[in-house]
Amino acid sequence: MIRYQASPASSTPPPAPPSCRKSLVDRMADDMRELAFSGEGASKETLIARGWSLETIERFGPHARNLARRLSIRRDGTGETRP
Repeated sequence: MIRYQASPASSTPPPAPPSCRKSLVDRMADDMRELAFSGEGASKETLIARGWSLETIERFGPHARNLARRLSIRRDGTGETRP
């Protein structure tokens, strides 16, 4: 007769799927960086032209701005950071 042994319960829960909020902040930060590097600048008007709603910009804009700034800092081999 074949017996099945139950697998031991894992002590750590499985990772949570990425949240919608994180996805929106990441996408908005990417748009902000693209606008900044193209010379346009990321303003409410340019983000609205890219398809973002004013409510979304006001809610997630500060978080996306901070993320875009963090991602835009370059590090050279000496350990110094440059914008």
